[in-house]
Amino acid sequence: MKSVSLGGLLALTMIITNLTACGSSGNSGRAAEPAESSENIQLGERSYLLGLPANFDKNKEHKLLLVFHGSGGSSDGMRSSARFEQLSSDYIVAYPKSLEVEWNEGCDCNIAHRKGADDLGFIQQVIEDVGKRYALQEGEIYAAGFSQGALFAQNVACNMGDQVKAIATVAAPMSKQLAQSCPMQTPVSVMMVHGTADNVLSYYGSDHANWGLLSSQEAVARFAELSGSLPNPLLKSSEQNIGLIHYTNGAQKVQLHSIIGGGHSWRFSNFDTSNQILTFFAGLDAPELPEHSQLVEVQGQKFHVRSMGEQNTGPAILLLPGFNYNYFNDSAWYSLLQPYLAQTYRVHSIDRLGNGFSDMSEEVNLTRFAEDLNSILNEINEKHVLLVAFSSASITASQFYQHRSDDVQLAGMLWIDPDIAGPHSLSLYKGYPADWYLANLDALLPILAEGKWTARTWNKLVVEREEIAALIPEAVAPLMDWNFLDVVSQQRMLVGPQQTRAREIAFYANDLDAYAVLALPSSVPVSVIDSDFEEKDIQNNPDNAEMLRLWQQEGTAWSKQVAEFSSGQYISLEQTDHMVMFQKPEAIKQAIDWLVAHGQ
Repeated sequence: MKSVSLGGLLALTMIITNLTACGSSGNSGRAAEPAESSENIQLGERSYLLGLPANFDKNKEHKLLLVFHGSGGSSDGMRSSARFEQLSSDYIVAYPKSLEVEWNEGCDCNIAHRKGADDLGFIQQVIEDVGKRYALQEGEIYAAGFSQGALFAQNVACNMGDQVKAIATVAAPMSKQLAQSCPMQTPVSVMMVHGTADNVLSYYGSDHANWGLLSSQEAVARFAELSGSLPNPLLKSSEQNIGLIHYTNGAQKVQLHSIIGGGHSWRFSNFDTSNQILTFFAGLDAPELPEHSQLVEVQGQKFHVRSMGEQNTGPAILLLPGFNYNYFNDSAWYSLLQPYLAQTYRVHSIDRLGNGFSDMSEEVNLTRFAEDLNSILNEINEKHVLLVAFSSASITASQFYQHRSDDVQLAGMLWIDPDIAGPHSLSLYKGYPADWYLANLDALLPILAEGKWTARTWNKLVVEREEIAALIPEAVAPLMDWNFLDVVSQQRMLVGPQQTRAREIAFYANDLDAYAVLALPSSVPVSVIDSDFEEKDIQNNPDNAEMLRLWQQEGTAWSKQVAEFSSGQYISLEQTDHMVMFQKPEAIKQAIDWLVAHGQ
């Protein structure tokens, strides 16, 4: 994976600057409500406090959560602040006590280091001791810490990643020394919670001759880099004045919750720290979704659906992605069009299995997705729809037209540069690279699993992004959701989506054969937007100019036939790129407006 991007840090800074500050409340891990029953356990000269959940079942396997107090704090104080065993029956909770006033946090700079406190060794002893007393779930050990204990939790992540699955840190960034020396071999999920008005361990970092701190934004980026995360973070902000920056490598998560105006505290008036940490630990296997997104489950498989403009009436607009020239296809193609249309319509973009944030599957093809659509529409309670299909998604749209549920009212369809079901075009589509992928699929899948194509995928994404940026008209540029495009498109770098892409290209010929024998739609209007993107291919490939010109001519004739046969519109766009969704969203909206006015 490439190193993490600074774009996310700059964007989050803007979020924090624009949010209204709010105060924090609660205690710092030292004040204590009366603790419930617990056991103080001695391990030689060291000790830890053991908290068991209510109605503890000794025959049940539990997860283990280690919680570290701050400088000068205590196990009792930390337990009273965190209350983890009161909030979940899944965890046995251990609150170790530091040997010195501070933990040996890995900066090689404090009292604990100078006195040689083996705090990592002690934590290993605690894990083993709890394991002797109670049944623990294999691979389910977690750690959390407050303030200087949070810095120590980071040291645990760096050096004990083979044992600890995830950590959560509260009220601390990261020491510059540990950031440079962290020997993380096994990636660990990391959740950071930090108030932007922290006057003890500054959210913005600090410089000191012996002990410097990264800012929390730099710290989360450093952990993302150590875990091999994808380059671009997901950014969110909430009405509660909390900013989220979230990285993932496809398996582990690294995220920072910025509590705007929050001080040096475990508790905040607008953020339930302990419950949020438990939610993070419980949801490590689920993707963090962008705003407006949800996972819709159909027959045990989850599909990524992004919904906007839900207050609008009329038919729902369904955006179906198709192949671009790199054979990438997901809802990133609608990063501009969806918010543009959502000003007027209720709009859903839907990713097929293996694309975007949808579940992975070995059974992927464009034809199968038409069957999935019926179930997805039922789950999101949409019965009156209009389909917008880009490129090869016309295959799915055609199949859906033929096999849609009886209770779904289809108002019409808009096909943007659709696949052409003519003999010359079909022969081109079935040629390279589709024929190569089909012949080499079995050998290619393990190569993709080793990550050998990840760098080339990233290089393609960089070029695509530059091309898209050059297409967007200034008038609609404020609506472009760059973070959504970056976060969704970079999923293509992960092994699962890479293999899905290979399978879809290999099975493309079968999809085309099924498409070619379908009758043209006749009972609903189908409008076709036909750009002249082929002109660029013709100019760049003079040796194949005649073949490409025939493709263009056949495409024009076939597209006109589809529109005429169904009483739709044929819309020719000159000097237009294949990515019409970015270059001319107004033309798409005008075509949709016409279909809504003339459809069922």
